[in-house]
Amino acid sequence: MLSLCALTSVVQAQSIVLKDGTRLAPQDITIADGKISRTIKLSNGQSGKASVSFADIERLDWANPKELSDARQLMAAGKAKEAIEGLVKAKAYFEPFKEINGNPYKEIVFAHTEALDAAGDFDSLLRVLPEVNRMQWDEDHKLKLRIIKLNMDRRTSPDMDRIQAEAESLLTETDDASISARLWMTLGDIHTKKERWEEAFTAYLHIPVFYGSQAALVPQAELMAARSLQKLERFKDSAAMFQRIAGAYPGSEVAETAKKEGVTINGLENKPDKPIAKAAAKDSKK
Repeated sequence: MLSLCALTSVVQAQSIVLKDGTRLAPQDITIADGKISRTIKLSNGQSGKASVSFADIERLDWANPKELSDARQLMAAGKAKEAIEGLVKAKAYFEPFKEINGNPYKEIVFAHTEALDAAGDFDSLLRVLPEVNRMQWDEDHKLKLRIIKLNMDRRTSPDMDRIQAEAESLLTETDDASISARLWMTLGDIHTKKERWEEAFTAYLHIPVFYGSQAALVPQAELMAARSLQKLERFKDSAAMFQRIAGAYPGSEVAETAKKEGVTINGLENKPDKPIAKAAAKDSKK
């Protein structure tokens, strides 16, 4: 049995509105096996359970789902695994309501898809994309979905030049910060696959420096930038960046990865024949 109250604490305004005008607060309902039951007061002063038909529901009043804000905060803290787990639970809860007006199911589905993409969990992404493709999206979401699919192509296609050209073209067509940040992440991954480490470092660094408001992408972008520095044999700079990441995101998988990878190069000096632009190096310390 999955109780919404156990899933998340929500604001008082969030409720299920029945066709007779009754408003059911989250703490008064439970869902088990796709069926809803509500808590009712009995004449003897005790409480009991009564079933609620989905046909009796008019709409959901569920603005600003806490599940989404929690996931964003976890991603920004470098805890992608926890964010994804929370979104999976939220999807399971809201799926029975997906045909009812006002439900947040689509928002949660898309947030889950973006989190899988950002975490590089392409196997899980392949499993959820068929449902995402069947849904109707506005132009903004269509563009974001196009970037996700571009990242899938990047993983499997040998034609990196085509994928890079498409990403760069999209970058010139948008002034949306969230879309631009994801495109820079894509470009960084393309340069990484091509072993163009300085270009990769610069691309990843665009995210914390110019798109810091897109906090969900920042931890992974910083980690990849530090790895690029290591590939450039800027060992001292890379170790310092790994150390800063470990301190900035305590208790996260990003921090643990940074600690492990930083240990292997700790104490090594930069190789003088592997220069990196001074401006970029300065930005990396911000």
